[in-house]
Amino acid sequence: MKQYGANKATEFSKKQISVIYAAAKRGEIKIEKWVIGEFYDLADYYGYDDNNSVERAETDILRILESVFANDMTKAQELIDDYTEKTWNLMGKKAQSKADRSLVA
Repeated sequence: MKQYGANKATEFSKKQISVIYAAAKRGEIKIEKWVIGEFYDLADYYGYDDNNSVERAETDILRILESVFANDMTKAQELIDDYTEKTWNLMGKKAQSKADRSLVA
């Protein structure tokens, strides 16, 4: 993450996330709609990250992007599944009930 005083910024863009989205639309990987939405929300993030949750998510997303750009969809799928499971378990019941668990297709 880039540091700007007290604020931090993620180092990936919405354009890069669209590559993951396009791979999902082509059926090369499977990703739930709420997860891709979270990826887009975190792209170009600028703000506080007191508990380092954004930084941890950024690390995971950068690894996913690296796999997709290397055309290693098996590894990308493993990382997406891991991210989805980990993040789902951290969400509260209210957030879980609002999450769209259908796949991007």
